[in-house]
Amino acid sequence: MSVLSALPDLPDLASAQDLRRQRILAAARACFSRQGFHGATMGQICAEAAMSPGALYRYFPSKDAIIGAIAEEERVNAGACMAALAGEGSLVDRMTAVAMDYLRGARDPETGGLMVEICSESLRNTAVGERFHEIEHEVRDAFRAALVEAQVAGEISGDLDLDVVLMMVFAIGDGLQMRLALEPDFAVERLETDLRRVLAALFGLPRPC
Repeated sequence: MSVLSALPDLPDLASAQDLRRQRILAAARACFSRQGFHGATMGQICAEAAMSPGALYRYFPSKDAIIGAIAEEERVNAGACMAALAGEGSLVDRMTAVAMDYLRGARDPETGGLMVEICSESLRNTAVGERFHEIEHEVRDAFRAALVEAQVAGEISGDLDLDVVLMMVFAIGDGLQMRLALEPDFAVERLETDLRRVLAALFGLPRPC
């Protein structure tokens, strides 16, 4: 299935150039999800976007430029994640909401596999991996700030080892992401109640009703 039918509606004022650029990035995400960052070719991206090489190269001179643009989009998404962590509600409520949004992204039929590819690439000593590793550091710092704030407010114990808590939180997220990729028929919404309970237990809080 082409990614073109899955593109979100954009504002009427969006320019034709913006539309084409988003079409290329959507096509690239689909190709990278299927073939990996290194396996996908510019020719495959052109075919997925239904654009000639000449048209595509006017927007992105190389595959590396496309990857850089996707990394920037991921940075923007991480910013939204960090904003949600700083919002209203209990720590468990906020972290559960952020986690569920993250896991729903793994269910995207076209680009859900890109999350697994990003995670895998981050383990490698490559320029691509370094870009996404930097974004993860920003997200981790936001999670730590939320935990510290909760400790200061007395919401969670000041004795918690935040390094261990963060390791567990990210391991749960990464593991669930992988399992959802391996079990595409599993309904992600079924995870929310138990995810909330796991986070509460991790923070030493009473089990939520």
